[in-house]
Amino acid sequence: MSRSALGIVVATLAISALWASVLYPGGKAALVLLDVYSPAFVGTDLAALITPEPRATDTRETFGGLPMRVSWWRPGWGDRHPAIMIVNGATPVGNENAATRQFGVTLARAGYLVMLPEFPFLKEGRLDADAPRVVDAAFAHLRGLPETRGRAAGAFGASVGAGIMLAAAGSQPALARADHLSVLGGYFDLYTYVASVASRSQGVPAAATTPWQPSAEASERIPPAIEAAMPDDADREKVRAAFRAADHETALERLRSVSARGHAVLDGLSPSTVWASVPPPVFWIHDPDDAYEPLSEALAAEAAPRPGRFRLVVPRLLQHAEVSTGAAARGPLFVVGELWNLLTFTLDVLRVAG
Repeated sequence: MSRSALGIVVATLAISALWASVLYPGGKAALVLLDVYSPAFVGTDLAALITPEPRATDTRETFGGLPMRVSWWRPGWGDRHPAIMIVNGATPVGNENAATRQFGVTLARAGYLVMLPEFPFLKEGRLDADAPRVVDAAFAHLRGLPETRGRAAGAFGASVGAGIMLAAAGSQPALARADHLSVLGGYFDLYTYVASVASRSQGVPAAATTPWQPSAEASERIPPAIEAAMPDDADREKVRAAFRAADHETALERLRSVSARGHAVLDGLSPSTVWASVPPPVFWIHDPDDAYEPLSEALAAEAAPRPGRFRLVVPRLLQHAEVSTGAAARGPLFVVGELWNLLTFTLDVLRVAG
């Protein structure tokens, strides 16, 4: 980026921070914006220069009968804070995922107590029918801590973890009472998501099916995970047949032909089946070029009837869960416009998050 372009981006970050501080006196939106984007565009974490270092710890906890590691980040000041639980994607490195850890630091700098459970089924890439109950038990633990009592508490889910979080919010008691739910690149319906991976296409609501190229990781990990989740050989063969399908509709038809027990697994992990029973406001961020979950999943959620509030933003500064490495090359006006959209979205979320 040229020196003049860099100056425009720095000025935008500064103006955005000032504007956020005026509209949101706690300044949390400004800190989130600075911490996420200033390293990529300025080369320095501006938020780290003006906030104390968060306190990071790890514990061992058991949720829903399942023991796991839990990583925590607490603000460097005070004893009581609003809380956010992060539900990670299906990353094989679990809580060592660098982007997730940095996000925990970002939220703690902005004043949140952050909890990151290392759910074994997500780390191992398994589709566990009991996952929504376990995720809900973890959130109930966070909500019950003395240091979060009386404060807002919500959850942030990424990728496959976001889908499980939303399924839990529509079927389990604790997440149904969350103050807010945020999604980064999640799935809405497990059938259509798997059909998209199988057919390399996405069924955009109210439009024709369009090409979509899943990442190598999604192509490698989703087929065996779906197959292993099926209750018998007959259903496993139907899943294999779906991945041999030539088009989205055929893949979807073959998936929907599984037995009642197979449907119980897929339905139980699909937010679409309980969407009308998800009370908290949902804030959804989806990269239009996401190669892990297609944008069609977010559009389907937006189009589906639900009494609660829903807001979708489709930014081009992100690549799935990380800042786009090519964003700066698209010019300062592009970056400024995208930062502005993300700032207004962040302000909207943080008004609810406390």
